Amino acid sequence: MRATKSTHVEAKPEQVMSFFLDPTANPPGMTMDVVCESPDVVGSSYEWTFKMFGMPRKGVTVYTDYVPAERLTSRNFGAMEGTSTVTVEPDNGGSKVTFEMDSHLAVPLISRFLDPMLRKGWEKNIAWGKREIEN
Repeated sequence: MRATKSTHVEAKPEQVMSFFLDPTANPPGMTMDVVCESPDVVGSSYEWTFKMFGMPRKGVTVYTDYVPAERLTSRNFGAMEGTSTVTVEPDNGGSKVTFEMDSHLAVPLISRFLDPMLRKGWEKNIAWGKREIEN
């Protein structure tokens, strides 16, 4: 699934990026456990679990690029493989946040059939994050 989505968030870029770096900020139905925490962020990783069709799916995310209050890029391994980037820039007293994802389920034959469902879940998680940051 390749997707890009931008949204305005009523918070400063530093607050937005702080939220995305917090491994305890989990969308409903997902758990995350820190595996390695690097002082420079790059190299930090965490394990995650979510359920799909009632079955647990697991993986690991590693931060591969970080520019404070501007950009965070990660690489996913496991049940969901690929990359994602969050870019934050000042916007009318808040922030414009752009999410880019190029990921797929690690089951090639059914992955493309599940893309619409994955996109819907991804968009729900973006909306959830926006609400959490603004509240």
